[in-house]
Amino acid sequence: MKIRLGRELDGQHGEAPGNQLDALTTGPLGMLNLLETQLGLLRTASSNAERILQYRQRLKQLNGPDRFYHQSFEVDALGTAATLLAWRDQWHLHGWELHGTGLQAAASRRLRDMAELEALTQIALEPGIGERLAAVQQAMQVRTPRMSVVTLVDALATWPKAWRVVLQALPLTDNRATPAVAAQPASQPSLLAQVQASLKGLGQGKPPRLTWQEDGSLCIVQAETRALAGSWLAGELAKFTRNQASQTLLLAPDATLLDDVLVAAAQARQGFLQTSAARPALQVLPLALGQLWNPLNLVGLLEFLTHPICPLPRFARTRLANMLARSPGMGQGPAWNTTLADIKTACLTAGYDWEPVRERIRTWLEPERFDPAQGAPLLAVMARVKALADYFRGRTQDADAARRVALMGGLSQTNTCLQSLEALVRQGDSRISPQQLQTLLDQATARGSANPLLVAEVGACRSITSPGAATDPATQVIWWQLQAPALPSPYPWSLSELRSLHDAGVDLPAMFDVLSQQAEHWTRPIAMAQQKLTLILPRAGSELHPLWLMLESLFDKQHPPRVQTLELLLANPDATTSPCDMSAQVHRPLPTLRDQWQLPPDIRIARRETESFSSLETFLFNPYQWVLTYPAALKASSILDLSDSFLLYGNLAHHLVQQYLTQPLALGQTDDAFLTWFEPAFAALVQSEGALLLMPGRDQELAYLRRTLCFAMQILRAQLRAAQVVQVESEVVLNGQFLGGNITGTADLLLTRSDGQQAIVDMKWAGGKKYPDKLAANRHLQLAIYGELLRQKTGQWPRLAYFVLNTAELLATDQDFFAQARLVKKNVDVADEGAAHLWQRFLVSWQWRRQQLDQGLIEVCLEEAQEPSAPVDGLAMDILNANYNDYLVLAGWGENA
Repeated sequence: MKIRLGRELDGQHGEAPGNQLDALTTGPLGMLNLLETQLGLLRTASSNAERILQYRQRLKQLNGPDRFYHQSFEVDALGTAATLLAWRDQWHLHGWELHGTGLQAAASRRLRDMAELEALTQIALEPGIGERLAAVQQAMQVRTPRMSVVTLVDALATWPKAWRVVLQALPLTDNRATPAVAAQPASQPSLLAQVQASLKGLGQGKPPRLTWQEDGSLCIVQAETRALAGSWLAGELAKFTRNQASQTLLLAPDATLLDDVLVAAAQARQGFLQTSAARPALQVLPLALGQLWNPLNLVGLLEFLTHPICPLPRFARTRLANMLARSPGMGQGPAWNTTLADIKTACLTAGYDWEPVRERIRTWLEPERFDPAQGAPLLAVMARVKALADYFRGRTQDADAARRVALMGGLSQTNTCLQSLEALVRQGDSRISPQQLQTLLDQATARGSANPLLVAEVGACRSITSPGAATDPATQVIWWQLQAPALPSPYPWSLSELRSLHDAGVDLPAMFDVLSQQAEHWTRPIAMAQQKLTLILPRAGSELHPLWLMLESLFDKQHPPRVQTLELLLANPDATTSPCDMSAQVHRPLPTLRDQWQLPPDIRIARRETESFSSLETFLFNPYQWVLTYPAALKASSILDLSDSFLLYGNLAHHLVQQYLTQPLALGQTDDAFLTWFEPAFAALVQSEGALLLMPGRDQELAYLRRTLCFAMQILRAQLRAAQVVQVESEVVLNGQFLGGNITGTADLLLTRSDGQQAIVDMKWAGGKKYPDKLAANRHLQLAIYGELLRQKTGQWPRLAYFVLNTAELLATDQDFFAQARLVKKNVDVADEGAAHLWQRFLVSWQWRRQQLDQGLIEVCLEEAQEPSAPVDGLAMDILNANYNDYLVLAGWGENA
């Protein structure tokens, strides 16, 4: 075999196309696998997570107060094991002999402890790369690999010592990446050729300054977004023939979004297989294990239920997720029980057996939960991981190949985690803390998995993700997003420890040599360009690559490199003679905000059969919002979110008041009896419908809600006693008619006195200024509608009032019913009006809006402005809260036209 070997060539596709047999271009991992295969040394590979647990056992065996790692190990045993194992593997890769010889007498306590750990051979430790190379070197003394020549892309001296020993035993040729020779015009070298020569001469003295010239050999562009940069690049690649694409080298250290933009522009996918720990199949295990802890993580539970890969049946988890979004809690509450009954009905209707479905709900949503301070039993965690592994295993026969690969990634993750948990059990552990479990998950996930759909397509360029993988000349080189790279970290050992390591045979390269090698890699892509080099810079203000600083330093300050801003080229492509051209784009402004929309004559909006206050409010005060919500039936995003803040407080308060007042003897209950009832009832309600407030960091909110709600309910009880209320009905459905058809609503509280007089109370969590203002201006439309619906049923108008919970105030315009209510004085202009007048104003305004719609006219009401055509005997116009308008951006942009 003919092998070409480079330190950065694993997983790269940057070599020039050619006709050859029995030849391979590879990196260190590929070469090691090839050597072990040919020498008969292949073995079942152990995961890094498994090796960390093995090393943790060694650390645990020697652990004591005098060990240098003792305090770190007590806090984070797995993290400590991972760090020290990385030290040990790095030393072996650079020449440390087996079993730690040479460090037992070191002056450093750390080095002596590491040597003792290495000598603890009775605790097995799977070999790292350095030890595997040592085994290869031994095997090569009796067996020769089938390799005729090994060509090194990187100088032998830059390889770790363990690799140098192996490579020196092979038929080597040091044929490092051969720089390209840029095309030379007859009269003057191209700008690219001058840059290449200057970079090559940087180490041999100060080269002469360059002057920028527009000869097409060097193009530098910059965009504010990757989407625009990718769109421009797609336009450039569209000009290539298939042969030109194969002669183009595309370097993308961070290819985020690039392939997506290219595919959207009908260009070949380049196939940058970037690994990610955020692949859907890899998210399921952390979400499932997150449900083992108290207090319940409701955000994680909602994500688990709405995840595309979930071990619960879709018809069950969809209903459970909707329930959780409305009533964020778990337990035997009304919402939970109603949802289970709904799932059971759907299950039986579809012909499924209910009991297995119910058992799966118990397994995944109702497991025993544990105190994070005490940790969870390892056996309980293992049972959950094994159940998820069984779920993945059952789906690995999916007909879709890409989905199969993704599910196999999830299965591999769960199996690795399960093996790690089993290793902890074998080592004598019985419980695991949340931090340890998270560390295990991180180690089991490692770098994640690649997207199986992102494979290279016909017509793709030669693509690499590391500049050190630029090994062959290319007609054109394109460097995508020339942003700051990760620099090597300094060694964590002192100078004296480094000397001791060197004496023990550990040949660690000097940091200067490491940085020099990295700088040499940076210049390779430029050196490989034959005709054109294109650099695509990240957005202005981003930290730039050191190579860009090197390039800038080559040019005269009066004639610096010319960077073309793509946004400017987009607007005015003819304003430059740069080779970085871009097609002209017609500017299309966003739709302008208008006061009115006019429908075509042939389109009519029919009346709805039944309206409610919420629908009538938008009909009256913002017709376009009503049109888009009901006739157009546009739906907002279906992404679920948990009810929180005022919405959560209000829901909990309504449900607790309703629960209290439905008791048979609630009105006659003593204060002590109420307090005895309140505490357990409040706790149960929060657990079943407001468990968000039990999550870490929300203790003060919970205490505030408990205190506020208890006081408000005590005031409400006092108000009911003072009003001599004998009957209370909650959530009363009211139905009636109006000019537009049927109308319906639900009154929070319907109160009846001993004399038969009735009152409707609308409970609000907050609004200590808003609702008194509504009563004072006779604009309490919701209450007036409910009052009219009751009047249509009983023939008598009820009294109307608001009860604001967070201030514990009962608001009314008189004290005829509620003797202790806060009296709200009406404004002078409506002093003689009441709810009946407000109902009449509503009817007038409804007719006016209906006439507008019949004429195809739709008003857009987003800011305070009196409409000239509004009837004087109708309602005063309100501006609705834009936060509850799902269609705000559809109204237009800018000032009103």
